Amino acid sequence: VVIGRTFVKLLRWGLRFHSVFHVLEFVSALIETAYVTAGLAFFAGAIEVLASFLLPHEHVHFKGLIPTVHEECDDSDQDP
Repeated sequence: VVIGRTFVKLLRWGLRFHSVFHVLEFVSALIETAYVTAGLAFFAGAIEVLASFLLPHEHVHFKGLIPTVHEECDDSDQDP
């Protein structure tokens, strides 16, 4: 459980760090007047920042192809 929490924390910070590269890509594209590329870089960076802050609050159980998503986990209702 501790390893899982550490992994999720590292993943969150990795997404945030990677979004910095999208900001640099966005600025570089604006300087080069590549507006379509700038728009795509801005969109990708915004999605990553939002995901790093919003998605970690959810907990997912995968049961085949259908995931169960919730904010708090009660392991007593899970299959062994």
